[in-house]
Parts: sequence; structure tokens; C-alpha cells
Amino acid sequence: MNIFGIILNVLGIGKTALENKQKLNQIKVEGAHEIEKARVNAEVNRIVSNSASDNEIDLETVRQMDSTWKDDILTYLFLVPVFVASIVPFILAYKTSTWDLLNKYVLDSYTSLNALPEWYKWVLGLVVIATLGFRSLLRKVIDKWVDKI
Repeated sequence: MNIFGIILNVLGIGKTALENKQKLNQIKVEGAHEIEKARVNAEVNRIVSNSASDNEIDLETVRQMDSTWKDDILTYLFLVPVFVASIVPFILAYKTSTWDLLNKYVLDSYTSLNALPEWYKWVLGLVVIATLGFRSLLRKVIDKWVDKI
């Protein structure tokens, strides 16, 4: 073997090393792509599964509304303050014949409603969501809120 052959062999080894490095980088990129694809597919499957589950629960809730009183009692119990806050301004305006102050009465009434404890507002929201069957909507809102955090 002469010098020319040795140089070609060294260059061939370098070329092979570069090709192997490129193949390895390509395999890493493809692997990262497959991992991300699997992650997205898992997320889609989770969303579909949750939506189907929520829809089944909402449908069953609606079916059970005719045969149970506990949902109605719980709903009415938590809606009493909202009902009172909505009716009292009209009663007050009628009783005092000050209809021009109705807007102020409504504002005062809902301001006092806003002073109720935070837990009440959350429970009221959940009662309304459960009663009307909006679990899927709630899940979407929560998912968007969590994504922002």
C-alpha cells in the first residue's frame, strides 16, 4: 500500500464517521418526533375519554333528575341567596314607591351577594354545572386555565 492508498483509507474512515454521526443525529430527531407524536396521541385519547365519561355522567344526571329530590333540595338551598338578591330590590322599590332607585337597590343587593364566602360561590357554580349537565364545559375551562398557568 502506498501513501495515496493510506490517505484514501483515512479519508474513507472520516467519511464513514461523518455518515454515522449524521445517521445517529437523524435517529435522535426521529426518536424525539415519535416521542412527541406519542405524547400528543396520549393527550388526545385522554381528552376523548374524559369527554365521553363526562357526557355519560351528564346524561345519567339528567335521567336521575326525575326520580330524586336530593338534587332539587341541594340546588334550591344554594339558590336561595341568589333568589333573595334578585327579588328584594323589586319588593323594596314597590314598598317604598321609589322605582327610580331600583338600579341602586339591585346593585346593593348583588353587592351583598358578592360578600358571601368564597366557598359558597364555588359550590353554587358547581351545583349549577352539575344540575345543568355542563361537566364537559367545565373540564375545557379548567384545562385552558391550567394551560395558562
